[in-house]
Amino acid sequence: MQTSPYLSTMAPDQPPPVRYLTDTFGPTLPTQEPPPPDTAFGVVGLDRNVHWHADPRMRELLQACAPEPVPSSVAATRFGTDLLEEAVRRDWLQEPDDLCRDYHLRSGEIEVTAHCNWGCDFCPVSTDPKPQQTMPMDLFEEVTEKLAALGTIEYVTFHFFNEPTLDKHFNERLEVLAGHGLPLALYTNASGLNESKIEGLRRNGVLRHLIVNLPTADEDRFSRLTRSRTHSRSLTNLGKALDAGFPVQIVVNGVGESRDQDLQDLRERYEPLGAEVVPTMTCDRAGDVGGEYRQDIRVQGRLTGCGWPLAHGNISVRGDLFLCCNDYYQREVFGNIRDGALDEIMRGDVAVGLRRKVFGVAQAADDFICRRCHNQTLDFPGREFRPIATFG
Repeated sequence: MQTSPYLSTMAPDQPPPVRYLTDTFGPTLPTQEPPPPDTAFGVVGLDRNVHWHADPRMRELLQACAPEPVPSSVAATRFGTDLLEEAVRRDWLQEPDDLCRDYHLRSGEIEVTAHCNWGCDFCPVSTDPKPQQTMPMDLFEEVTEKLAALGTIEYVTFHFFNEPTLDKHFNERLEVLAGHGLPLALYTNASGLNESKIEGLRRNGVLRHLIVNLPTADEDRFSRLTRSRTHSRSLTNLGKALDAGFPVQIVVNGVGESRDQDLQDLRERYEPLGAEVVPTMTCDRAGDVGGEYRQDIRVQGRLTGCGWPLAHGNISVRGDLFLCCNDYYQREVFGNIRDGALDEIMRGDVAVGLRRKVFGVAQAADDFICRRCHNQTLDFPGREFRPIATFG
């Protein structure tokens, strides 16, 4: 048996070791009840709940079986059959072949278009824009139907380094979402968020949250940062969305003092109107963005886990399923939505093989995208998993 790499442990008198930044409204923490008086430690797993345990030997068992498989007979002799059976029953210990087979998709990240009318400094589109493509409606309907069938999807998005409001099928897609009861977290630069689309959002009632990328309110600086001329149109449409009463979050990309000034200016302008204005984590997209945004990350040895391949289903304009939101070139594809039920694809050998690399169960190649990503660094404050084999 081997310890699931999805498990993190915590002391009852300490804050949780993991937090979740990837669910639109973040950060959130694991759900926990007050620990009983005799609690020795807690376990946080895929369900994001803290499970308290009174026997410190259970933690020793999980630590002993974390680096590599341990024969059940050896574990039972050392820790007792009852403790071993409890760990197996809880899925804390698993057969080696079952490691990383579980997942829990909370969102569907659907690339409805593959182009953007901005070329922001902090985005790969600025140096290598993609050809214009649009997901056909029949493919979108299949994607939506299969996401809804899982029963775990809390919301979908329409973005992947693109601008969703350029989509000619935008209002049609809202109707499909409404038919399946799937809320939409709409990430947009607001340049195409015209009255027709605002009315479509209002009429279909699918909007969970409107997240507007607005790096600055200053028109000249806006033009330099985004390489676009949509300043007036974007701000006008943002104002109309606020007038419509939509829940609006303005995210401010950038680094350094200039970003801080932009953040302050935008807060002064839009918070009185009801918008939430927040800085967002501007990164180099696993090495695909340079200049002042380059992070030069290179993770050596065993990788240490990440929530994206477990919680968020990234689906390309062609229907391909790929690893995560930082994979601009969609290098790590593990299936296509037309291959069958989504659960079958997520539990397939290719998907499981990728997750094994992400969580350090299998060795990742030197050029594996996760080796260049801040989510894999040990000190990243938004870690969603701290596998016992890596962190103890």
